Amino acid sequence: MKKYIGIIALIALATTACTNLDEEIYSSIPKDNFFSSKEQLIVYSARAYTKLQAWGSEQSIWTLNLQLGNEIAAPKNSVNDWVDPRYYELQTHNVPASNKLNRMGWDYCFDGIAACNDVLYEVMNSSVEFDGKEMIISEMRVLRAFFYFLAVDNWANVPFSIDKGDKSTPPQKGRDFLVPFIEEEIIESLPYLMDSNDLKSYGRVTKGMANTLLAKLYLNWEVWCGTSRWADAEAACKAVMDSKLYTLASAYEDNFKVKNEGSTEQIFAIPYSTVYTESDHNDFVIFIMTLPVTLCKKYNIPAAGWDGFICQPDYFKTYSEGDVRKDKTWIFGQQADASGAPIDGYIIDPDYPAENYSLGRPELNGARIGKWEYQTDGLLTSDQTSMDNDFFIFRYADVVLMYVEALVRQGRVAEAAALPEFIAIRKRAGLSPIASDDLNLDSLFIERSHELCLEGWQRQDLIRFGKYQDAWWCKPRTSDEHVILPIPKERIGTGNLTQNTGY
Repeated sequence: MKKYIGIIALIALATTACTNLDEEIYSSIPKDNFFSSKEQLIVYSARAYTKLQAWGSEQSIWTLNLQLGNEIAAPKNSVNDWVDPRYYELQTHNVPASNKLNRMGWDYCFDGIAACNDVLYEVMNSSVEFDGKEMIISEMRVLRAFFYFLAVDNWANVPFSIDKGDKSTPPQKGRDFLVPFIEEEIIESLPYLMDSNDLKSYGRVTKGMANTLLAKLYLNWEVWCGTSRWADAEAACKAVMDSKLYTLASAYEDNFKVKNEGSTEQIFAIPYSTVYTESDHNDFVIFIMTLPVTLCKKYNIPAAGWDGFICQPDYFKTYSEGDVRKDKTWIFGQQADASGAPIDGYIIDPDYPAENYSLGRPELNGARIGKWEYQTDGLLTSDQTSMDNDFFIFRYADVVLMYVEALVRQGRVAEAAALPEFIAIRKRAGLSPIASDDLNLDSLFIERSHELCLEGWQRQDLIRFGKYQDAWWCKPRTSDEHVILPIPKERIGTGNLTQNTGY
């Protein structure tokens, strides 16, 4: 499966970051001769899908959102100066328009939008007609909607272009325009998408992916547009659940194994491979960002890890006793070598004083990320070869928890607490069900936080649950105006863009 996706990825055409959302594409194959079959059309559309793969790199929209949340931090250590201002600015929510990580997150979104626009332009202007063409167009519309969804979430007011042929400077649009646009793109495309969960649809936009995106849009509608859409969020989740195409994995860790493509829980996956997705900013390298050299040796990883990302101590303390997700997500306590023998004196303490953030963190302070199983075959080299684990952007447990949230927000708490799949998520984590008397937005936020830890949704959830401005480890209470990020200074000068308020 991964080999199939990976081979398609190899033939995708390279693009560069841009704000005007135009691309110049070069090919030795005349367009009129290329689009002659559904298979060739799918191959060309793969160039848009490969834009997703930068998700797992050091500087992407995923790592940007991770560092803006309360799960991880990157204090100064003895190997790398992770207290570099750009990391500290994210940690404290004092992000200037010059922050490079902010720009890289922005470019991730608009590289993806530009690639989708290119594919749509070429396909929709091709004279070749055949069965399945509308499906590819619909996939690209929803994939573009996903990239806009990420951009709207983080920057709110962004350049808007859906026509590669329009060479004028894209106008800047706000959430009042873009959020309904995203909804319309998804709804209009849904009838033409694949309603399947198999090898053919793996890593591609399906009805399940589109409905999951729609549910996330509706859950955030009140924050973004001022009116609630809880019933619509419920219906979108129910569409995924009623499809019977997805089920909870029997074990939490099954979703994050090296060979995790067989998980019954994945709804929208980014395929990664040590062979087919090894390139700059196009790979999944969390092992480099979090592991110190000692732990790299434990996993037979020849690379010298940067020892950067650690679990924020206050977040680590939020786990309930017996929650197996803590042990499956974080590396802490007594460590063993590759043979299983304890490493003398190598005990990782998950606690770390906030006042020492800038002083140089000792190697044994701070739990490291262990959620994605590390392969021990020696292929994770100092060249930062991509991991083999696929990344599930959307998975079924998230849908179940969104459904529960939609019910709770509509006052149907008892119904939510009794949902069998919600109970199953808790049981899988080694915990008792949340009784209806104890189920509220605070307890549900914690449940989402632990189930979906590090998967990229914590920042969005913190905002939706009204907790983003709160003070937490090494972060003071921040103002409302900094919930939205600044438009990068390198991009604001390339179009008719007005900087967001407060920057």
